[in-house]
Amino acid sequence: MKITTYKYLLLIIVVLLVTVNLKAQTITSLSPTSGSLGGNTVVSIKGTGFIKDNIVGVYFKKHGAVKEYNVVSETLITFKTTAISSPSIDKVYIEFKKDAKKVYSSIVYEYKLPEISTVSPNSTSVKGKKKITIKGKYFSGTTYVKFGSAGNVPLSVTDTIVTVANPPHVSKEIGVQVEVQSNFSRITEASKFTYKSDKPDSTYVISLDNLTGLDKKYKIYVLGYSTSSQKMLTLNGATSQGTFKKMPSDSGYVKSYELVKELKTIKVSNKNPLVGARIYFFIKDTTVTYKDNSTKTSNNNLGFKYKKFGASVFQVNNPPQNAFPQYNYIEATFKKDKGLFIDISTVDGFFFPLSIIAEDKSGNELDRIGQPHNITAKNITAAYKPFMKKLIKAGEPTAAYYTPLSYSVNKDLTALLNPGLYLEKETSMLETVFDEALNKLFTDTSLKMNIWQNGTNKFSANYTVTPVSAITFPGTTNKHGALKFTASGAETLYAFNPVGFSVVSYQQGNKRAPIMGSINKRNELIFKTPLPLNTGLKVGMYVSPGGGSSDGITRITKINKSKKGIVSVTLNTSNSYSASFQYKFAKAPTQYYYSSGQMTFAGIGLFADGSFRYPGKSNKAINNQTVINGLENQISTALNRGIAIVDYKTAKTAGYTTTNWGKETSWYPKNQPQNYFSYFLHTTKVGGTNIFTLPIVNKTKSSRGDYMGRAYGFAYDENPIGGKGGAQVPSEFPGSFPKGTTQLKLILGSWK
Repeated sequence: MKITTYKYLLLIIVVLLVTVNLKAQTITSLSPTSGSLGGNTVVSIKGTGFIKDNIVGVYFKKHGAVKEYNVVSETLITFKTTAISSPSIDKVYIEFKKDAKKVYSSIVYEYKLPEISTVSPNSTSVKGKKKITIKGKYFSGTTYVKFGSAGNVPLSVTDTIVTVANPPHVSKEIGVQVEVQSNFSRITEASKFTYKSDKPDSTYVISLDNLTGLDKKYKIYVLGYSTSSQKMLTLNGATSQGTFKKMPSDSGYVKSYELVKELKTIKVSNKNPLVGARIYFFIKDTTVTYKDNSTKTSNNNLGFKYKKFGASVFQVNNPPQNAFPQYNYIEATFKKDKGLFIDISTVDGFFFPLSIIAEDKSGNELDRIGQPHNITAKNITAAYKPFMKKLIKAGEPTAAYYTPLSYSVNKDLTALLNPGLYLEKETSMLETVFDEALNKLFTDTSLKMNIWQNGTNKFSANYTVTPVSAITFPGTTNKHGALKFTASGAETLYAFNPVGFSVVSYQQGNKRAPIMGSINKRNELIFKTPLPLNTGLKVGMYVSPGGGSSDGITRITKINKSKKGIVSVTLNTSNSYSASFQYKFAKAPTQYYYSSGQMTFAGIGLFADGSFRYPGKSNKAINNQTVINGLENQISTALNRGIAIVDYKTAKTAGYTTTNWGKETSWYPKNQPQNYFSYFLHTTKVGGTNIFTLPIVNKTKSSRGDYMGRAYGFAYDENPIGGKGGAQVPSEFPGSFPKGTTQLKLILGSWK
């Protein structure tokens, strides 16, 4: 009996030992959960059942075996990550010998772009060659540090600190970027760096040249002002030179000066700081009478009225207009100790050629923005309609909606309007061209967007984007679909879908028609023509001001229908207004009576409403305003470029959507809703020459294979966020000029 008992006891012990040795394999934690693209991050895996002899290896699901691993105990394994080529989210697993079992971690590991938190010092002279310490994270594997357009290899590298000798650079504020595995960190407020000139005082004389080729009935007048600096362009008659001087009184008129006869050059200097100045060029037909204040200015030339010592200027209306002569303008900012930012603005349209040329002391051209020397106004506008017809013939029918943007100013000049500006006064199918893309963007969960955005005080975040429905719009009781933006440590924000938010016209055959009607004494808005039932009117919508309606007060309480359609709406309150009037409707008042198309083209309404939906002056409020405006900016700009809903292959990577939208080589793809007007400005050629100058370096092609010139085409400056080494695409000199530049020339180009 004793022998038998011992046998059973031995069997129990063996079973227990086997049971212990076969304890279930689990992974309970992973730390850290992110690291550098350059690899060598030491990661700890905690769990159970880590028997060394039973382990085949540690792996990433996408990227294979880890660099090396060590089984510390049955509950702890450490390993080093391998280097990979681009940001990625991956799963870690352990493979065991028994049954070839693979145990996955439920916690993912993310390979991240390097992130800069501080740069010290954050400024040097243009000579560079100072030791710069960059702090942040995910720096392992850093091979290069970029300072604007220059760079250097690092002196030392850890995962959190990089030191480098900064290279020489022109005087300019630039972004510092760390390169790991051919990927650069993003430029944020924390990574800004300033190169200061050894001679911080900088002055440029801009000579003015009239090459319009117009006859003597035309005169050119030049007018300049800055509301931010409260200065206006003032003529020194003895030298025929204009400089910016403080407004002389509380109110008065900004005067203009006749080109050549009075004004020949303009001097700008960072010793006389200038912020956001506009310099207008008016082409005045002397046979036409204008309402241009020429009877009110002290020199009897046209002018703008100003108040509050120049903080408020009553400028000319957007074109087309006839109170003032036809005009175009440039913009300039020249801050103390900074370089000159100067651009040719074609945001509102193309009105006549302007070019700014950087020259050396001998007058040799080094670079220019605007039109090449042989491109005329007639060349550009004559190419416009054929460009659109070619797109239509190629199977892009919405290009037909853009042809009316060309209009005659007079017998000597044809001009082009930006679609957003055109829709200010016109009803058009352009109002709906982005609707399909917008609805996909705001409702399709398969897009998996993740957008990077910065704010104030060095804030930045990668936002996970989720389509949501029936969100109450702030300040109203109306609900609407939106995108929800969430990020760790950041407030949840929303951007609303422009489609269906407002109703400004209705479909009439193959055209859009304005909504006309009149209000009677019973608070009924009776439509002149019954509206289709699918027009989109909703109870609770606000009614645009005028015609008996009060903005922010008058709303729809009932929609009245008949067999003919919507014949009227009942309002909560109104004033009787018997005359026919054009009405618009929106789920929020004041700044939202725009079509989805106009909001997208012009970057207005729901694409620029941070201060309305997140009001206040606290740091938090201002940051939220900045962030949501930036997010809306990115969306509307991506829609204009035609890339908002394409190429989401690896969309799970943090910030991928922003990076994708910034790839200039993806812009303007075929058969995607986009801003064809912008595409025209960027890529059209006349006689083999782009109508806007190409960059000297980094020339970039669109997705269709045509080089893109430096042109503004829609609401926002077009240098991409997240773009990696792409070309400069706005028509501007951004604070620096080619080496050897000593003077500038502005040319008013040929009309014919």
